[in-house]
Parts: sequence; structure tokens; C-alpha cells
Amino acid sequence: MARVMIVDDHPIVRDGLKTYLSLQADLEVIGEAADADEALAVARAAPPDLVLLDLRLASGSALTLIPALRALRPPPRVVILSSYLEASVADEALRLGASGYLLKHVGRGTLVDQLRAALRGEVVLDPSAVDLLARPTVSPLATLTDREREVLACIVDGMTNKQAAQALGISEKTVKTHVSHLLAKLGVRDRTQAAVMGVAGLRAG
Repeated sequence: MARVMIVDDHPIVRDGLKTYLSLQADLEVIGEAADADEALAVARAAPPDLVLLDLRLASGSALTLIPALRALRPPPRVVILSSYLEASVADEALRLGASGYLLKHVGRGTLVDQLRAALRGEVVLDPSAVDLLARPTVSPLATLTDREREVLACIVDGMTNKQAAQALGISEKTVKTHVSHLLAKLGVRDRTQAAVMGVAGLRAG
């Protein structure tokens, strides 16, 4: 029986996944976590075969959690389950060692089939992720000015606008303006989504 851990900061999502996966004869949910620190602690205490990981956690991007999980021995498979899809983020997740990238609108039966495939060593992708990754695209990050990229790096580091202003030697009002502009350019609603994109893009750039 394969041991599964669920990492998502929404209790109702964890409960729903746990209830359904527990109905499968070959899958056992052995742990759950709401953030990266808890996930590593749980995984070390009860090693899973597969981690079902939401990308956007309240504590920040889950991308940095992927290599930490894969460094465990034996290394679990890591499958992203997210409501958010952006080519550079999906590509970075796979580069960091994820075995798949699925979206939360996936059917329950399909989800189980994909998890079983990942456990067999296959890479599993939502069809829309396959299409997106296959397209030659220009990342929205390339449209940012140098200063906007610096502000984005501050967001990735978890800084407030005030802290970013102090770090960059500019006014807090100017930082707010840059944040507004970069959110619009990246096509995201908030700083958390921008940080997810920034973790992948700034590291690659």
C-alpha cells in the first residue's frame, strides 16, 4: 500500500482529499500538513511514498519545499496539485524534482489514476499544463523593469513595502507603485502569486 501525505493550507481541501484517497485499497493517507515546516516534520516522522503538494501555502511558495522533500531517504514522489497554472512555475516545479503538476479541477478518478502513475515513476501533467509547456512563450517576468525585478525579489524574500523601501533606498510610496505595476504585468492578483512566479523566474534569471 502506497503512503500518501497531503500538504495544503486549507483544512477543507485536506479533509476532502483524505476522505477520497482513504477509500482506495492501494493508498493510505499517513499524514497532512498546512505549511512547509510542518510538512518536513511530518515527512521525517512518517516517510511517505508520495506527497500531494499545493503550490500556494500561507507560509509562502511551496517550490522550495520540493528539493527538501526529495532529499529525504527514501525520496518521495512529489505531485503538485494547484488551482494556479503558469508555464515558468510548472517548469520550475518539474526541474526541482516534482513528478507531476495537476490542477484542482481534475476529476477524482483521474487524480487517483495520476497518483498511481506517479508512484510507478511516470511524470503526470494536467492536459492544460502539457499544452502550456509545449508553447514557446515569453515569460511575463521579462517585461519587468530592473527596479520592478528588485522589488519582486524583496517580495520573494518576504519583505513588507517599508522594508523593501529601506533595502532599495527609495520611498515606500514608490515601492507601492512598483508593486502595483508588477502585479499588473505578471497578471496576478496579489503578492503571494507574484512571489510564486518570482521564485522560479528570478532563480532562473
